[in-house]
Amino acid sequence: MYEVMPESDGDLLAIKVRGKLAKSDYARLRPWLDQQLAVHPRPSLLVLMQDFEGWSGAGALVEDLRLDAAHYRDLRRIAMVGDSRWQEWMTWLAKPFTAAEVRYFDRADLTSARAWARGSPVH
Repeated sequence: MYEVMPESDGDLLAIKVRGKLAKSDYARLRPWLDQQLAVHPRPSLLVLMQDFEGWSGAGALVEDLRLDAAHYRDLRRIAMVGDSRWQEWMTWLAKPFTAAEVRYFDRADLTSARAWARGSPVH
């Protein structure tokens, strides 16, 4: 499942994902994202993967890729924050599906991820 984080604003859309994402999660996420992008052009996205286990099936993964393709040029930066090697690998795999600058951060670097997503240079 996903939840919108309270720090979301016009420059930074922040979501937390937990457990397994289902196709129905994308049915709720897509309208929210579309609405945000209509009001705030080219924001950054912060995705905090907390106890994230992946997708509930191929349908959910396909919806994830469809969402990426539908918003290929709509995001400026995407900060993926996680705590496992496969999440870092997944971030690398997502890069061809977006024109946004994408970067992975360990959970211990959440503050740096927020700063980078907002436009600060972080090394």
